[in-house]
Amino acid sequence: MRRALAIVAPLLVLTACIEWRAVGFYSRALLDGENSTTTEEAPPLRASPCPTFGTDSDVVRLFVLGDWGSGTRIQHAVARAMAQHARIEHPHAVITTGDNFYPAGVESPDDPLFFQRWESVYADSSLLVPWIIALGNHDHRGTIAAQIAYSAMNARWYLPAPYYTTVVKAGRTTVALFVLDTDSLLSDRANRQRQLRWLDSALSATDATVKIVVGHHPLRSYGLYGDTRTLVEQLKPILDRRGVRLYLCGHDHDLQLIAKPDDRFACVVSGAGGKARRTRYGEYTRFAWTGGGFAYLACRADSSVVVQFVARTGQVLWCDTLRPPQGLMHQLQNAEH
Repeated sequence: MRRALAIVAPLLVLTACIEWRAVGFYSRALLDGENSTTTEEAPPLRASPCPTFGTDSDVVRLFVLGDWGSGTRIQHAVARAMAQHARIEHPHAVITTGDNFYPAGVESPDDPLFFQRWESVYADSSLLVPWIIALGNHDHRGTIAAQIAYSAMNARWYLPAPYYTTVVKAGRTTVALFVLDTDSLLSDRANRQRQLRWLDSALSATDATVKIVVGHHPLRSYGLYGDTRTLVEQLKPILDRRGVRLYLCGHDHDLQLIAKPDDRFACVVSGAGGKARRTRYGEYTRFAWTGGGFAYLACRADSSVVVQFVARTGQVLWCDTLRPPQGLMHQLQNAEH
């Protein structure tokens, strides 16, 4: 009995310390509000040289922006940084990871927020490209049908349904995007099963160079919300099995790249388009930062993806290349012969 206590007691103390550490982080994040520039346990930020791809005809170039429709100074600053980079990189599309309009979505296709928070803010000619839209929890507080109907009024706003798939091509590279409605997926069990069955079938039917799944809620995160258990348990197996390269999300108002060895995909959190909340480094963090910004993905013909994170000042914060798992690389090489 004493021996058992000697083993169990330190474990209980360690668990308690971890939980109190988490509570402390959540408390600090909530007290900060939405203008934080604090990233806990971050190593010194060393700028790495980033290639440009604006003239490469075989690279699909995508900006990823989340939690943006706030009307704040952060939103406007991020929009200026996007325009600055778009003039060089010439993105094919902008992907949103949801929470397009705070605090409660829109009520009709004629809602003035479409102009106030989107058209007038991202008006630079370099950003007049298709916007591939995902829905967030704040969008669900309004009328989802209004955001879908707006697609018929402005061809750049691409939202044909709450969840859907679309393709972006450049030369030899095809990127297949699978956009989920994670708010309804998480809140409605029947809807969850429909979406997951649809996703599994749609992923199996494509031979795209790069497969990307987009949702609002994070599968992995070290920010305020952390991992979403339902997505880890029910979405992750599909992503692993179907060769997905990236899961894009927002909800946490920061920028993160997480690559857990158990996952055959990487998680990109891009939720810093209009707000800024304290974040932190975790065990499998490749990069984390807060203060307003967006992500830039350059998808190449060899199935690799160059990921850049850009601050609201326009500074490129971080750059790295995500390469496909070795098994997938072998299949690609065989397909070329």
